[in-house]
Amino acid sequence: MKDPYSVLGLSPETPEEELKARYEELKAEYGEQRFKTGAEGNEGARKLSELEAAWSEISAKFGKRESQETFGDVDYGEIDDLIKKGEYNEAQNKLDEITDRNAQWHYLQSIIYYKREWMNDSRIQLAEAVKMDPTNEKYRSALEKLDLVIGNPQVDPRTIGANGEQPTRQQDNGQVCGGNTLSNCCLAYLCTDCCCTMTRCCG
Repeated sequence: MKDPYSVLGLSPETPEEELKARYEELKAEYGEQRFKTGAEGNEGARKLSELEAAWSEISAKFGKRESQETFGDVDYGEIDDLIKKGEYNEAQNKLDEITDRNAQWHYLQSIIYYKREWMNDSRIQLAEAVKMDPTNEKYRSALEKLDLVIGNPQVDPRTIGANGEQPTRQQDNGQVCGGNTLSNCCLAYLCTDCCCTMTRCCG
């Protein structure tokens, strides 16, 4: 594969905004060209495919760079990627190797626990992150949203933490359900919102 920056006709030192602008410009150009007939259309489709592959590689580098900036001296980018891929055991192993367990470390640990639906453990780690860095709005916001999830009357955090399953209750007719429909919808929204907040640092 060609160097991704050469596909855009730019260099790795080019500012991110300029790279994005060039990508959008070429995308529009090739996108229009691919609808033409004959060899010209085929060439447009080929260039568009090549452009998308190049931009995907460049974007991944942006994400890693942002992770390094977010977490300071320790590079947590690899751990972020593992969490995104759902490889929680490997991410945990990487975290365990880090001896400087600052607020950022506890924040990432809370994300892994949250992904495993170990809500109480996630809250303990998140609370520690807030304690160590009380001015960090991201940590505080995530903790507030997690408290809303744990405080929902339809959820037993001990059950979630013990076996990773959502608790259920019995309806009058003996069928199992997860609680009131509106309550479940609100819980799903809160869980999604909380998860998005907690993983925003991962690119």
